[in-house]
Amino acid sequence: MKATPAQQQRLLDLQHLDTTLARLRRRREQLPERAELAGIQAEANEAKDAYMAVQRELDTRNAEIARFENDIETVRARRERDQTLLAASTSPREAQALQDELDTLLRRQRELEDRELELMDANEDTQTRYAAAADALARVDARRGELSAAIAAAEAEIDAELTATTHERGAVAAEIQGDLVALYEKLRARGGIGAARLRGNVSEASNMALAPAELSDIRAAARNEIVFCPQTGAILVRDEAE
Repeated sequence: MKATPAQQQRLLDLQHLDTTLARLRRRREQLPERAELAGIQAEANEAKDAYMAVQRELDTRNAEIARFENDIETVRARRERDQTLLAASTSPREAQALQDELDTLLRRQRELEDRELELMDANEDTQTRYAAAADALARVDARRGELSAAIAAAEAEIDAELTATTHERGAVAAEIQGDLVALYEKLRARGGIGAARLRGNVSEASNMALAPAELSDIRAAARNEIVFCPQTGAILVRDEAE
């Protein structure tokens, strides 16, 4: 295949843009915030599990306290009823029975109130742990939000660069003859590098010096002849002075 030296030089511009695009895509995939977000997921799951566990414990204790409050209210209501009946009773036997029941109800009320106080004391510790768990979950969620926002901002910036570079690449490719671009694309798809500069006796495609015989063959080729890197197969673009 033949192409003018100017066309061959444009291949280097095309390769530079493709290298830039690859670098941008790699940067987008390897954002440090993305790795941190993935790493914080375990912490987030642990914080959520701890929060849910203490929330269940708090709900259970609150339900138990509510049950005791209902029982106490029931006993109080029964005592008030018996006290009313006792005040209106004219029968000593009935009065004694009511008084015995009132004594029993009073003991029961005191037992329930003592147990309720114990539960309320224990619940203070649960509420403290619940607040700490909620705070820990809020902090990790906030950090996740910050990371997600940072990722979105970085992606938007990189995507803008990708778009601009892609447009520039299209313009450069349009200036190069079609068969040369097709060959370049084929070689780049195979090895990642479609074209590279021959600087002195060093191929920038392989970063290795060419053997004297290889270099002699390349220098003997016409300026419009396409030559290739012996190690990588990429198109070698000779400097104007070569």
